[in-house]
Amino acid sequence: MSRRSGQSGQVVERGLQWIGRYYVDVPGQDKRVRKSIPIGSTKVMGKFEAKRKLKDLIEEQGVNKPAHLERSVNSIKTFSEQSKWFEENVLPLHKDSSQNSSKYNLKCHLVPHFKDMFIDEIRSQQVQEWLTLMGKKISEQRKKRLEPKTIQNVYKVLRLVLPEQSKTWSVKLPSLIQKEQRYFTPEEAQRLVDAAEGQYKVLFALMFAAGMRISELAGLRVEDVNFKESIIHIRRSMFIHKEVTPKTAAGYRNVDIDSATLDMLKKFIGKRKDGRLFVSKKGTALVGGNINREVLKPICKELGIPEGTTHAFRHGRISVLVQNGVPGELIKKWVGHTDLRTTARYSHFPSEYRKEVVSKLAIKS
Repeated sequence: MSRRSGQSGQVVERGLQWIGRYYVDVPGQDKRVRKSIPIGSTKVMGKFEAKRKLKDLIEEQGVNKPAHLERSVNSIKTFSEQSKWFEENVLPLHKDSSQNSSKYNLKCHLVPHFKDMFIDEIRSQQVQEWLTLMGKKISEQRKKRLEPKTIQNVYKVLRLVLPEQSKTWSVKLPSLIQKEQRYFTPEEAQRLVDAAEGQYKVLFALMFAAGMRISELAGLRVEDVNFKESIIHIRRSMFIHKEVTPKTAAGYRNVDIDSATLDMLKKFIGKRKDGRLFVSKKGTALVGGNINREVLKPICKELGIPEGTTHAFRHGRISVLVQNGVPGELIKKWVGHTDLRTTARYSHFPSEYRKEVVSKLAIKS
């Protein structure tokens, strides 16, 4: 390999970013290859500062030192190589939904930034600068910055790819903005059920009565309904059109159903003995996004109530259970939560309920 000593790199302007270029040794190649890396926004630093930052980065990574050449000879992996290994050997063990989101985050947010860096070069400073960069508009192609929750999710994938290196990182993640999740009150849920047609009338009623995830409802079969015991057995879930296991081990559960909802369900099933309980017009499993877009949100608009997704039924159901004093352990069992802290995040208290509680607790003079 041909090692170039004393290189300070080159800085060029691309869109709204300064891009640093320098040469690195690559395992299996005699000649060094050019590497490009984002340095910073053109709005917050000049070219001189960008050059100085690139020089410091090159110095920190030890590109000009014999140790860097030694790492290359000993085949230390680059991030691209490590992420490919991760996708082939670790990711297949994750749930389908996690595989899908992780692959997207790697392709769009992680590999483009860290691809040519040796994995032992990725330290707290590089990760912190990447986190900050993700929260900014970094090019004309990226019109919006990533939301704090998205950045935290992408960071989790980075740690999965580099579990050993991440143990030494000390970074500041963006703070999450706490927004109350949309939930349907019993009155709103009833109006939605009344306005819905066909199978969606039953679907919405069951969603509020059982607090099930839409993916669980999509995977529900006729034989999962136990009319004798007034119970629905949840044994599977759907990821788009693929049948998968429930979200967690707690997802395998039996949910008690009230008689009115059970009667509605019995009329809907009719003489059917098996098959999916709910299907699309094409006979395939339902997809939550399609229901939200094509059915639920249009009905919300028609009724003049704030829009909500199918998840708002689940939040609404859990809130009603909590407001009526149902034991937390029973709620957790019914809705398939692993921890009561999760259940707490699904609990909402409207102003009418809060005022009623305060009134009951007032000292009588």
